[in-house]
This record gives sequence, C-alpha cells and structure tokens, in this order.
Amino acid sequence: MLTSANGVTLEGHYEQLVRRQRAELQDAYIKGVRRLRWDAGRLAAEREWRLRELLVYAADRSPFWKERLAGYDLENFTEADLPSLPILTKAEMMEEFDRLVTVPGLTRARVQQHLDQLSGDGYLDDEYRAIITSGYVENPSLHVYGWDAFVTFVMQGSRWTGRRGEDPDLVLAQCFSGNPKHESGIFYAFSTFESGGPTSHCFDATLPLDEIVDGLNNARPAVTALQGWPSLIWELAAEAMQGRLTIKPTWVSVAGEICTPPVREAVRSAWGIEASEFWGCSEGTYAFPCGVGEGMHVADDLVILQPADADGNVVPYGQPADRMLLTNLFNLDQPLIRYDMTDAVTISDDPCPCGCAHRRITSVNGRINGAFEYEGGARVPRAAIERAVVAAPGVANFFVGKTQRGLDLSVVTDGSCDIQRLQTELIDVLRRHGGPESEVVVHEVGSIERLSRGKCRQFDAR
Repeated sequence: MLTSANGVTLEGHYEQLVRRQRAELQDAYIKGVRRLRWDAGRLAAEREWRLRELLVYAADRSPFWKERLAGYDLENFTEADLPSLPILTKAEMMEEFDRLVTVPGLTRARVQQHLDQLSGDGYLDDEYRAIITSGYVENPSLHVYGWDAFVTFVMQGSRWTGRRGEDPDLVLAQCFSGNPKHESGIFYAFSTFESGGPTSHCFDATLPLDEIVDGLNNARPAVTALQGWPSLIWELAAEAMQGRLTIKPTWVSVAGEICTPPVREAVRSAWGIEASEFWGCSEGTYAFPCGVGEGMHVADDLVILQPADADGNVVPYGQPADRMLLTNLFNLDQPLIRYDMTDAVTISDDPCPCGCAHRRITSVNGRINGAFEYEGGARVPRAAIERAVVAAPGVANFFVGKTQRGLDLSVVTDGSCDIQRLQTELIDVLRRHGGPESEVVVHEVGSIERLSRGKCRQFDAR
C-alpha cells in the first residue's frame, strides 16, 4: 500500500481531505440557501463586489489577464462595463491555459497528466479538482477548481434540493458519467463519500442499456427519482413501457442535451409525470427549476450570464440569444471572464412567482455553435441545422455529419417523423446559407453513438 512521507496511506490521506472539504461544504450550504432569498438589489451588489475582486486578482496574478485588462479601471468596474471586454473563446482559453491561470506551476500539461492517471476520485496537489469536458460540441477543455471554489461549485447544486420539485427524501438514481474526470462523476464521488450525502445510486451512462436497467431494478433502497441525459431517459422510458424497467419514479429530471418533445412524451407515457429540466456546465454553474415559475433559476450571486447575439453583442433579457457569455465570479484560480458558451438560451429578469429574485433561463434553444464550412466559402451555421432537426415532429435524438456535397443525418424517432419533409427542410437550410444541397441524406436509426462521458455525439467535430 502506498504511503506519504508522514506515514499516512495515500487512501487515508484522500479520505482526510474529503472529510475536511465536506465539513466546509455544510457551512457554505447554509450560507448559499440564505442567498436564494436575497432581493435583486442585494444580488446585484454581490455580483459587482465579486466582479471587481475577480478582475483585480486576475490582472495581478495572470499574465494573460494582465495584458487583456490593461487600461481598465478595475477597482470601479461595474457589471454594465462587461460588454467593453473581449470575449474569451474555448480555443483561446486552452491555448493560453498556462498564462491564464493564477496559480504558478498549475500548467495544462500537469492538469492533463493528473486526469490521465486518475483511477478514482482524487486531488491535485491536495487542493485542486480537475474536470475535462465531454467534447459534446467542440474539442474537450480543462477546468480546475481550488479548494474553496470547488466547495462553492458543489454548493450551487445542493442548495436547491427540495425547492426544484422533488421530495428531499427521494432515493435518486443518477445516470450521467460515473467517471471522476468528468463533472457529474466527481460530484457524485464527493457528495456520497462514506454515505455522507443523500441516498442515491450512480449508473454510468456509458454502460450497456441492459446493465443500467438491471442496476436500476435491483438498487436498494429502491429508486424513486431518476436523473440523466435526455437521450438515455428516452431509452429508459421505452424500457419501462416494455415492462423491462420496473422502477416507479415520482420525479424525473434531465440535463446536458436538448430535451426534445418525444423525450417529454416518453416520460409522460412511462410514468405519468412531467420531466423536469436543469442546466449545468463544467465551467462552474447550474440553473434549477423552482417548481413554481417558468424556467430555471441561475446562480446570480456567483456568476454573470450575458445573453448575446451571433456577433457577441449583448441582447435584452427576454429575447432569444444565439450564445451565452459566462463570467465565473468565484473561481479565482482559472478566471473565466466573458467566456463563450455554446448554449443558445433565453434569459429573463422578470420577477418569478416563487419569490426568488435570481434570474431565470426560460428556454434552452440549442447547444451548438460554429459552422459547417464548404468549398467556395459557404458557412452553414450548425445552430440553423440543429433548429431544423429539433423542430421536426417525432425526432428524439440525432447526429449530423458533414459531407462534401451536403449532410448525412441520423435520427432516432418515435415513429411519427416525416423523413422526406425533414430532408427538404435541411436542403432549404443549406440553400439559404449558400451551401451545397445535392447530397442531403436522412437515416432513421435505433441509437446514436455516445461519447466517453455518456452524452450522445450530435455533430461531428469538424
């Protein structure tokens, strides 16, 4: 058994770290719950204070941010001034990783090496937690959280327990990634350490479907709430309707992919309830339904989410946006300021019937950015293709591949999709953007390939 210099086993040392960090989470949880009752003015003041702290800290300790923030009055900076800063793209963040982080020696190579060597949950330098994204939309990216930042990240999710529509005493089954290299896996390992968290089961979404079904059926205590990728929930609902999945959840929640109408209908047909949807990202935040008003409340005390158009211009609240810009106010180790997210959302600042003043994501309209590029300079936005596919009646899941002369689309349907009409609509999308349209093929398939995290790959990465 491996031991550290002071004679403590490495396993024992890890356990000490987890216990200490979980103890700090309890205090953060209590404070976090209180913030759900703050009014809009107090939330705005909190964001402003945190934003200035972030900018000053980043400019002082990060060569990248020192250059980018030069010339700005950081100590008097306001949320209204954010649009004056450049947008940070994922590619730029990864390329500049070593200069962007504020911790000397916390290099991209070291973080990647740590993740590559992980066989279970673990810390980097006894302090940092590292996450790699799935590559669902673009190439994977790395995100690192220091001790306090990770506590805050976990708190964001736990403080909504019981407020988002489910019974706090339900036995939850999570069907996301069980790999601690990914966000859902590391959160599960941390929150259920030595059964210290809520009663729950984790079934890795990358497992064969029959193994997940068998695990859910035999889980004890019996599962009464179910959570997972929409594409997997669709498959599990079908198993339930066929009598192979025997659990009787009273609450089903989905996240991570577009929740299509057929997925919602499958949940109704299988269990007689409405699917609840939440939103989250490895970049540091979550949004949860309150169970009363429309949409999902964002962590307005800890992040700033700016809805923007395709050119990066901020759009008014209530108006559908083509992209979303994230400023993470609590992660000082890897500052993300106006970080370009792939999600096309609508954000509202209207008062919510539940009384919570946190802004709301009222709809997730897409999670795709970039474009398919063709010979001759034509660029067909992937978002335009996604909108056409998701709008097609009966489509539950899909994968779009680019061909030299058009598109190759695979769709999973509920049997009601008009394949010919969908093909015609995709040809029209290509035509409007000057793309080739002679080879648009639509196949109906039984399932879509899953990535290492368990999400379905819906576009090729080219």
